[in-house]
Amino acid sequence: MNCILSSLKPNKKAISLLIIICFLTVSTNQCIAQPTLEELSCYGFIVSPVKCENVTIQDQINSKIRHMINDILREEIPVFWTATDIMTSVKEIGQELPAEMSFEKGTFIIPFTGDDVQDIKITAIIVDYNQSSEIEDDNTIRIPVYFLMEQIETQVYPLSEVKLAQHKNPVSIGEICFLEISRECGFLSFELLIDNIIAEKLNNNEFNVLTHAGGGAEYATFYKTASFYMLTGDLRHRETKAVRKFVSNGGGYIGSCYGADMASSGYKLGPITIYFKRRAYNPKLPSIGIYAFADYIGKKPPGNLGEIQVKIVNDTHPVTYSLDNIVWDLHYGGSEMTHVGENVEVISQFYNTGTRMDGTPSWISTKFGNGRVVAFSPHPEIMGFYKTNKTHLGKTIISNALFYTTAKEITTLQLPHMRSPTFIEEILGETGNIQILPGTAGVFNEIKDNINVTIDEIINLSDYVQRLEGMIGVIADANKVDLGELKTYLGYKSLWITGYHYYPLFEKYLENTTGALNTLEKVYSLREENDSDFTQQIEALKIDISSRITEIQKICEQGYEMCENYEKALLKYQQRPLILSRAKELLLTDKGHKFYWHIYSIFAYIPQIYFNSLKLLRTSWYSYEANIAL
Repeated sequence: MNCILSSLKPNKKAISLLIIICFLTVSTNQCIAQPTLEELSCYGFIVSPVKCENVTIQDQINSKIRHMINDILREEIPVFWTATDIMTSVKEIGQELPAEMSFEKGTFIIPFTGDDVQDIKITAIIVDYNQSSEIEDDNTIRIPVYFLMEQIETQVYPLSEVKLAQHKNPVSIGEICFLEISRECGFLSFELLIDNIIAEKLNNNEFNVLTHAGGGAEYATFYKTASFYMLTGDLRHRETKAVRKFVSNGGGYIGSCYGADMASSGYKLGPITIYFKRRAYNPKLPSIGIYAFADYIGKKPPGNLGEIQVKIVNDTHPVTYSLDNIVWDLHYGGSEMTHVGENVEVISQFYNTGTRMDGTPSWISTKFGNGRVVAFSPHPEIMGFYKTNKTHLGKTIISNALFYTTAKEITTLQLPHMRSPTFIEEILGETGNIQILPGTAGVFNEIKDNINVTIDEIINLSDYVQRLEGMIGVIADANKVDLGELKTYLGYKSLWITGYHYYPLFEKYLENTTGALNTLEKVYSLREENDSDFTQQIEALKIDISSRITEIQKICEQGYEMCENYEKALLKYQQRPLILSRAKELLLTDKGHKFYWHIYSIFAYIPQIYFNSLKLLRTSWYSYEANIAL
């Protein structure tokens, strides 16, 4: 014990050494003391898609992130999309000091511009999405945003505002999915181009990407009829030239199922390969019948595979950002991609389907002239519409494709401008404390009344279509034939698709328009006295909506007449035995297609009414917030 005690006695040399160490430690700590908030520099904001166990919450957050990015791009503010994983110093809003964090490729960087007004507007938009916004109906979903606290050097895609043209062909429903993804993710510069106007309206000034959805069995039958081809052969040729010119000049193209077939260089029918254009990647050579962007051949698949999996084989491609290696997709007749040529980049392959499709390309990408092309043999857009448990997949895939096909060429990120976090915090305090919006100004009362009348007319037309369905049921019972086959025979399937899919969307979009106009009236009450430009924008929107509503009401009136003519044809089958013949089937199917086609033209007006109202609402609100902060 004494030996132990003696070893614990104080040692003068040890004590002196300890004092020196303590002094040096204090001095060193003083030298590397953390900087204050005022001494830090912020280069912009960084936002990354999230992954969490609750895929519903994940989907809502990521959709809102895309909506925010699109809002910022519409304000002509630069946004960059990272092509590699990065590690950088960031500070969360409300956090005192920075910390190192890693971000996966596909992260969005919004740098400061050096312009006070633009930088304040960036901050105002960020606050609305990160904390709360007076113009949102639901503020429960808030997105994580970080200050970028250091210079970084990484490869990025400079993003552009997506100006989307949606191609519409007879008897297809995939465009509804593209539309709904656009709505939920904020791709609001959207216009639907029907076959007979695409050749004259598609251009590189108003649009920068064309989406082409798949087509059903009736679509193929419709185009195979000799009369239709004779009447529209020149039209199809003009459309082909217009689309090829659009993409060659730098426009993007996204096609699924039949839209992917249109991107191929031909079809394989049994042992015979029909080339519509052999050197598909040469935009200077003409093409017959199809767009022929990519050097591959479409081959008839072994049936509809339904819900399947695809395996990512190129995880550096932007379409794959935020996706796992194995992804669910939906196959419904999309071609097998064979004879894949040198200009085709395979993104994913069919996986574990138990058919010959396994290992063949499912998603591909290519360049055509100056434009980018993405083609999906399956229907990822439908995964974002029908499959609620996998909604996030469709929205992620299509959003990635839209950002990629419209982005500028990959470059190295430069961050020349910086702001003090104190400057930003002051803006946060101003924009985050705006008073609750006032009551409505009533400037859209007449338009809202007309919208309500239009909703009633659409509901009545939908009821008429359902009544026709009842008549077909009576005919089926009287003739003891299968109801489903009879609906096809009588051309009713087109009517069913119209009523089942479109009418509810028509109503929802018009109701959403009324909601957007109500909020826009409140913003108008705040700005009308001091902003003549905003007043002019309001008047222009009123004129635009009124003209579109007038056209919709004309279409509904004509739709009633078409229903009456169709009803007269059905009454004949109620009065005598049903005689099935191919000639009568084609005739009645053609009637159904014409009705469907006519009613669908409503869709060329309704989305734009809502989207244009929402765009003006959001941009006017952000301008108001930025002015408050100034």
